Amino acid sequence: AGLEDQTGSADLLFLERASAVDAARNIAGAPSRQAVTVFLQEADYFASLSYTGQKVGDSGAFDEQQALIGRIAWLPVNTPDFKWLIDGDATWLFKPTDLLPGTGPLTTPLHAVALSGGPELAVDNNGPKTINTGNIDADSVTEFGVETAAEYDALYLQGGWFHYDFARRNPALADPSFSGWYALATWSLTGETHAYDPTTASFRGLRPLHGLGSGGFGAWELKARYSFIDLDYDPLIGTAAGGIAGGKQNVWTVGANWYPTNGIRFALEYSNLHVSHVNAPASNISADEFGFRTQLSL
Repeated sequence: AGLEDQTGSADLLFLERASAVDAARNIAGAPSRQAVTVFLQEADYFASLSYTGQKVGDSGAFDEQQALIGRIAWLPVNTPDFKWLIDGDATWLFKPTDLLPGTGPLTTPLHAVALSGGPELAVDNNGPKTINTGNIDADSVTEFGVETAAEYDALYLQGGWFHYDFARRNPALADPSFSGWYALATWSLTGETHAYDPTTASFRGLRPLHGLGSGGFGAWELKARYSFIDLDYDPLIGTAAGGIAGGKQNVWTVGANWYPTNGIRFALEYSNLHVSHVNAPASNISADEFGFRTQLSL
């Protein structure tokens, strides 16, 4: 479901994906979801189409959701010194989960779809949700996103924008829409570059030219990211009139990655988190976050 989603956990530059990416991938993708995928891949392009259902282990649903996810990526520039990738994705959730068998077209809550996100520093799978639309009684959900990445020498840049549209089952209420985006940059202090992986149309983490204990000190890089997501839709008119007060969130993150040898990484990050609720200022959040993580990938 996009460039950052397709990037493997071992090659992520930051501890967590940006909130706008997580919101997009969780609609019908993300780990453990049942799916059938067809794809076409060459050295400079990638295309895929997936039909997805429910997540493995999900229970309590009367009938599972069904969706299509498509992705197209193209590498128009591919030289030893400069690479540029363009990526687009779209998700169509055409059958939300049936929570109850229902007795009529507007039985509540027959369909319930929500967008949510955390502080981009997770310690478990059940961490706090700092932004959340709550359940929306939807007939369908459409998401589309555009991402791009470029690498020139030691500099790596990446960014993306995402849009989410909900079609409600109740025609008396307006259909809500939301959006989010992110931008990041890294700088390799030791001269390594992020190799392009054509099998996933994404860039990999650094691989040290001179590992620790092998005549060097491994690979070092500095990193910075800004992310924003807006899950408000007419929040002041109230939920009965169709308003959604999911909140707005922006996160600044800076940090460093150290790869002493291939397969080992130490990551340190500082983030400044702001969450605003125009309908409930007392619920606003302003916080500083520090995260340190070790990673072993074989």
